[in-house]
Amino acid sequence: MADLSSSNRNSREDWRPEAPIALAPINVWPLHISNITKWFFGFPGFLWPYNAFWLAVTISTWSYLTPELTTMANLELWWIGIILARNAALILILFGGLHLYLYVFKRQGEAHQFTTRPFATNNRKFLFKDQVADNMARTLFSAVPIITGYEVLTYWAFANGFLGFFDLGSSQLIFWAWFLILLILAPVIHAVHFYLGHRLLHTKLLYKKVHALHHHNVEIGPWSGLAMHPVEHIIYLSTLAVQWVLAAHPVNVLFQLQLAAFYPALAHCGFEKLKIGEKLKIDGGNHFHYLHHKYFECNYGGSLAPLDKWFGTFHDGTKEADQAMKNRIKKQREALR
Repeated sequence: MADLSSSNRNSREDWRPEAPIALAPINVWPLHISNITKWFFGFPGFLWPYNAFWLAVTISTWSYLTPELTTMANLELWWIGIILARNAALILILFGGLHLYLYVFKRQGEAHQFTTRPFATNNRKFLFKDQVADNMARTLFSAVPIITGYEVLTYWAFANGFLGFFDLGSSQLIFWAWFLILLILAPVIHAVHFYLGHRLLHTKLLYKKVHALHHHNVEIGPWSGLAMHPVEHIIYLSTLAVQWVLAAHPVNVLFQLQLAAFYPALAHCGFEKLKIGEKLKIDGGNHFHYLHHKYFECNYGGSLAPLDKWFGTFHDGTKEADQAMKNRIKKQREALR
């Protein structure tokens, strides 16, 4: 099928995919095993092997780029500095690499790009009046230290016996089964936590002073993903606290943390699909979250967990969904009068 991303744009240079956004097959009843199997294992499927790639990154990070756990029983600058530098490098490679690929070298052109409007410049909402510079600064000097802080606290707690306290070591089979179950559940934990935390950020208590900063990014790019207020970084990255309670091993926590840290780059890249070569197209579920930045009042979570569908905030990208959202917001405003 021909790529219509350039020829099918409206007067504002917006493009929407032809097919509506679909929830993950595990949320469609009756269940179709063939669709679920293809979604779960198909290449480059949404869940695996996409998340298997991030798991490989996590295992490599733990094995080759993290000090021995026993050396982290005491908080010392040398190993904290190693983790901080490593996290900064990983973020630079991923977020910076995507930005260069898509927006500087334009290796994908406009194919699958939601809008061709440029990033903001000479805009007082952003540090340095420049959106990309603002996003980079907030990512590298707020997100990276907070990611590192969570990680340092995790390793220190494991090394001192405050975490990983379940007596699973008495049975290697039970230990590794629980370890694998938590790895498989990590994307689901992220999806549920993200929705709940995101709804919290849209309350009057936190939106104006905290979350509005992230929503300055109407046109989004990879660096927009973690461009947040420090309070939002703390809330968003607290997904690993679920693993503090459940984890059998520090790798479970690190995987949960790295999913939260790395997902936003692709989810905010501004393209429905990332094309690598002529055949490989990776779908990061970007249109779902792109619509949240565009309209604010929809798609608070992701397509993996059906929470937006359950709570009436799901937008599938169609014109009919546009009207349904407007009607819902109108009723909410009338109810508050």
